[in-house]
Amino acid sequence: MALLKATTKRLDIPHEPGEWIEIRRLSTLGDLDSVEMTKGRQARINEMARYFFAAIVAWSYPEPPSIDAIAGKPNANGDREGGLDDKTATWLLTETGKLRDSKTDAELLATSSPSTTR
Repeated sequence: MALLKATTKRLDIPHEPGEWIEIRRLSTLGDLDSVEMTKGRQARINEMARYFFAAIVAWSYPEPPSIDAIAGKPNANGDREGGLDDKTATWLLTETGKLRDSKTDAELLATSSPSTTR
């Protein structure tokens, strides 16, 4: 096991000229790879929005990052309207995964003693 330094990265959104998102490294995908993701469209949207909300530090959009800004606002039927489009959400999921999985020596915290397992 290694401890990682807190890492953020500002990314230009390739398909939206002038727009950017700053993300932080998350240690896991949360519940994105769990049974929660099999519970229907709205459950998947809500779980993805919580994951993105945890990852996003800032962005260039006029509305600040929030669950509703990411997933869309609930309408009278409870379905969400608006939010990140599929292309941006897919790109963001890929980029957060890349940042999560990148662990170079420079990103590791120095330790004073070797780790042990019990």
